[in-house]
Amino acid sequence: MKTTILMFALTGLMVVAQSTLADGCTTADENVAAANMKKADDADRAGKLKEAYAALGKVDSMCLGRDGSKRYESMRKRIGLQLGQQEEKQNHLAAAFDWYKASGNGDEADRVKMKQVNATPRDRNLVSGAIDHFKYKDNNARVAELRQLAAKNADLELAAEEKAFAARKESFQELGSAKDWLYYVSDTATKKARDRAEQRGDTLLKEDTLRHLENAKRYFNLADAKQKEKTLKEKAMRLAQEHEKKGETNQAAGFYSLADASAQGNALQKRAEAEHKQGEEKRQKKFSKDQGDLEKQLGM
Repeated sequence: MKTTILMFALTGLMVVAQSTLADGCTTADENVAAANMKKADDADRAGKLKEAYAALGKVDSMCLGRDGSKRYESMRKRIGLQLGQQEEKQNHLAAAFDWYKASGNGDEADRVKMKQVNATPRDRNLVSGAIDHFKYKDNNARVAELRQLAAKNADLELAAEEKAFAARKESFQELGSAKDWLYYVSDTATKKARDRAEQRGDTLLKEDTLRHLENAKRYFNLADAKQKEKTLKEKAMRLAQEHEKKGETNQAAGFYSLADASAQGNALQKRAEAEHKQGEEKRQKKFSKDQGDLEKQLGM
C-alpha cells in the first residue's frame, strides 16, 4: 500500500515538472517575474511612469500565469498611453508615436503618425516612413492617401525644376527631388522624371558649348537614353576635331573627353605642350642671340 502511494506521489511530481518545462518557467523564473512586476507596481503608484515601464520591460509575462499576464499587458498599455500623451502635449510627436506603438496603442500611434505628416508634409523621410508603417498594417486607405501627397509634392518639385531650367539651363537638384517623390507614388511613376530629363537633354543637345553638352549627357544618363547619349558623343567628337583644326587645344580636349576619347585629348595636349616648349626654347635662343648682337654693336 505504501509503495502504491509513493508511486502516485512520484507520478504527480513528474506531471508538475513536465508542466513547468512546457511553460518554460522554473520556480526561480516565476519569482523573478513577480519581483520585477512588484517593482513596476511600486513605481507606478509613486507616479514614476518611465521607471514603471522600464521595470515591465524586465518582466517575463509568460512566468506570471494567466491573470498576471493579463494584468501585465493592461498595465503596459496604460502606462505607455500616459507617457505618449505627455510627449504629445509637448508636441514631441516622434517620441509620442514611439511610446504608443511600443505599448500596443495602435490607434493612437496611427493618429500621431498622420499628425506628424500633416505638420510637415514636405518631409520626404517622414512621408516614406508613414507609408511603410501603414503598409505593414495593411491600411490601404492611408497608404493611398500618402501616395497622393507624394504625387502632389512631386508636382511641386517638377514646377520648380521647370523654373530652374528656364533660368539657368540646369535643374539636376530639382529633378532629383521630384524623382525621389515619384518613387513613393508608384513603381512606374519615376518614368515622369526620366521623360523630363530626356526632354532637357534634347534641348541642350542643340547647343555647341561644352557646358551645355556636358549637362545634356547627364540628363540623358538620368533618362537612360542610351541612343541619345551615343548621338551626343558623335557630336562632341565632331566639335573636338573642329576645335583641334583651329588650334584650340583646351576646347578640343574637353570635347574629346565628352566623346569618351580622352586618350586623343591627352595626346593633343601633350603635343601642344611640346610645341609650346619648343617655341619657348626658340624664342629664348633668339633673345639670347639678339642680346649678344646688341652688345657687340655697343662694344660691350
